[in-house]
Amino acid sequence: MSRTTLLWFALIVLFLAGTLTGSVGTSLYYQYEDEHRWDRGPAGRQERIMKRLTQELSLASSQQSEIEPIVKRAQLEILRVRVQHQPDVDRILGPGMEALKAKLSPEQQLKLDRLHAQLQRRWHMNRDYLQHAQDTMGRKD
Repeated sequence: MSRTTLLWFALIVLFLAGTLTGSVGTSLYYQYEDEHRWDRGPAGRQERIMKRLTQELSLASSQQSEIEPIVKRAQLEILRVRVQHQPDVDRILGPGMEALKAKLSPEQQLKLDRLHAQLQRRWHMNRDYLQHAQDTMGRKD
């Protein structure tokens, strides 16, 4: 094999290794972000909305500062509706969870309990965030 052929072969292998590493790294990053999306709670949701609007609409910084309070206000209104209707959701979800558990193995029931506990933590996080935001807004008035 000539040196030129060997050099080209090495460059192709290097390129393919870089492409594979980049693909795997990106996949792991998006998987991590998806799994931990809720860790930052409602404040993180507002950040994601603003980031997406900024990117998709190419917002200038002056527009961002004008739009951010609107996004925050809308998000708080949505949370208020969720908090108002959460007892109805719980009343529906409770029997549904019990009916699901009856069809699952003990291991699956434990996993379902963990998933439900995560959902409850998110609900409490939303409720606490709304309460804090309302208290903060009340102090500013």
